[in-house]
Amino acid sequence: MNTAAPHAVALRVENVTRTYHRKGRNVHALAPVSLSVRTGEFLTIVGPSGCGKSTLLQIMGGFDQPSTGTVTTSTGPVTGPSRDIGMVFQRPTLFPWWTVEKNVAWALRCGGTGRAEARRRARTLLELVGLQGFEDAFPSELSGGMQQRAALARTLSLEPSVLLMDEPFGALDAQTRELMQEELIRIRQAAGTTIVFVTHDIREAVFLGDRVVALSGSPGEIALELTPDLPRPHTHEVMRSPEFLDAYEAVWACIREQARPRATAAAGSAQATEDGTA
Repeated sequence: MNTAAPHAVALRVENVTRTYHRKGRNVHALAPVSLSVRTGEFLTIVGPSGCGKSTLLQIMGGFDQPSTGTVTTSTGPVTGPSRDIGMVFQRPTLFPWWTVEKNVAWALRCGGTGRAEARRRARTLLELVGLQGFEDAFPSELSGGMQQRAALARTLSLEPSVLLMDEPFGALDAQTRELMQEELIRIRQAAGTTIVFVTHDIREAVFLGDRVVALSGSPGEIALELTPDLPRPHTHEVMRSPEFLDAYEAVWACIREQARPRATAAAGSAQATEDGTA
């Protein structure tokens, strides 16, 4: 369980931008973005497709480098992937030829843990994510939600100070997604891990997040920061509360407002093309 001071900063993003060079032109994925993630906080980042939220997460994890700006943790600058920052991707990255237990134990063995201790800790983590009884199953024998739980257990085995999650429930059906959301809240309460969770689903962002950051369209920049006034931990019944609906509407209004200039510009461009070719 995380015992650090409640207002300590686990991860800090300062003036981060990202520009890609494609086919002879510059593509600006991120405008300057600055934010701090507090120790033990569950921060959700939401925005439309192409707003740069996954790019920002990749930079936070050291899998991509910013064009300008810095990312730091309590241990120093983030210059590449490390055990201090865990990453759960959109699809589970499990070795299909190994059992679930061996997949989780593999990360521990790479860190120097002995075979017997790695197996014991793997079983403890699998119990934490609700996969007790499936230790000897292969990934192909599990549902999509169960595979994602196994991938989460493997990442948690590294005991990261910050856990990054890139739309991990996007490929799941609606019912499994809701179950996984509640499971993640339970697991987070038990492990005390700081989480940054990227999603395009506003309901998911408001339901999970202690704080919600909404990004504008490309280039992505922070358009709204909101702290939903909801009891925590909670279940999906909270979605029917006035407080949840107010938070949802505030985020949706922000994203809708950001989308209007792009829609107007696109319509104008299409009209100009039509006029020029008529």
